[in-house]
Amino acid sequence: MSVELSDPKTLEAIGILAGALDDITGPERLECLMAANALRQVVETRSENALVFAQQAFESLDEGVRRRVETDATTTAIKVVEQANKKPNPRMVRAQRPKPGGSFLDALNGGQLKTERKW
Repeated sequence: MSVELSDPKTLEAIGILAGALDDITGPERLECLMAANALRQVVETRSENALVFAQQAFESLDEGVRRRVETDATTTAIKVVEQANKKPNPRMVRAQRPKPGGSFLDALNGGQLKTERKW
């Protein structure tokens, strides 16, 4: 199997697939949860053996369930990519005001002033 388990995008895709499996309801729910947990184990361990086990767990699911999971995971992945590529509307983003230099709070937060009290 040629899956790069060190690639963050691959691991994210595996996580999306696990999430889609979590959402399945009905008589096959238990098998879907087991496959989802196997996929999460792949993300945690990045192990080739865990990947083989997860593949076997997924392939043991009913073909109709696998198609439904594939559709749901693809829809979720598209939303994730669109959200990542979405640029904020400039009208909706407040302009950053420049901070005046040398304020008391800047000095205090920067550690330039001693705050110890000597009673």
